[in-house]
Amino acid sequence: MKKMDRESLLESVSLGQSVESQDLRDLDLSGLDLGAANLRGSDMRNTNLTNTIFREAHLERVTLGGAIFKNTDFTRAYLSEVVFKRVDLSSCILKGIIAHESSFIQVTLGEEDLSNSDFSGSEFIQCVFKKVNLSSCDMQSTKLFFCMIEDCSFKSCNMKGSAFDLSFIINTVVDGSDLTNTSFLATTLRHSGLTNSLFQLCDLTLVDAKDLDLTGTQPSKIIAEKALIEGLKK
Repeated sequence: MKKMDRESLLESVSLGQSVESQDLRDLDLSGLDLGAANLRGSDMRNTNLTNTIFREAHLERVTLGGAIFKNTDFTRAYLSEVVFKRVDLSSCILKGIIAHESSFIQVTLGEEDLSNSDFSGSEFIQCVFKKVNLSSCDMQSTKLFFCMIEDCSFKSCNMKGSAFDLSFIINTVVDGSDLTNTSFLATTLRHSGLTNSLFQLCDLTLVDAKDLDLTGTQPSKIIAEKALIEGLKK
């Protein structure tokens, strides 16, 4: 892996050259426009990414441990197989990102518009979502374990085979989504709307739910063993 400095990186990107698999550790990349750059497999540990623009950039398999994220623009960026760990992404722009099989561990997300993003096969562990728009996202086979999800929107999402196990979900809208084979095992699910969603084999075992709106669904196709569901609207 070749070590590269800020000036060489910017020059290569401006010339349309690939900067794949580069050593970019500890660099100050703040304020740079790296839109559409090919940075696949690069080591970006401890980089300063404040106000950095990565619109439509290829960031597959990059290493980001210790990086500083502040107003970082990842609009429609390719972030597959990337690990975000113990970071606050609440000031970042993440709309329309492609993040297949990525990991978000102890990550904070707040008030972002992540609509039309692809998180299929990814995992969110001990993450906090607050006022996040995830409408029309592909979350097939996505795992969300031990997460806090409040005042969010999952409208019209593909959640086939996903899991929200052991999470706390409140005041969240999941209307019109495909929840086939989705699991909410031992999850607290309150004051939320799951109306007009596909629920075949959706697992609500041990769910603690209050004021859960299932209007337009087919409860007969829901697995709800030992669930505590009050005020169910049909």
